[in-house]
Amino acid sequence: MSNFYARICDNGHVNITYRRVKGDERCPQCGAPLIDSCPQCGNLIKQWHYYGMVYLTPKNLKFERPDSCGACGAKFSWAQEAEEGAVIDK
Repeated sequence: MSNFYARICDNGHVNITYRRVKGDERCPQCGAPLIDSCPQCGNLIKQWHYYGMVYLTPKNLKFERPDSCGACGAKFSWAQEAEEGAVIDK
């Protein structure tokens, strides 16, 4: 079985890979901290399981970044910053 995990930085950059976030890993694009689970409840943002041969690479997987946790509803940091920016711009 192969596992893929969605890892997202505080600025909203998505990084899909075969492993979970360890320690203080940073975004390869901007250097912001990465998360793979909700800071409030610990629920994984997104995990895929594949059995047998894996023909898809993580870059080919389709994933729409959520603005809030699917389990507890808490807003993620990238969604909160977008809302605050929208209020300031008006």
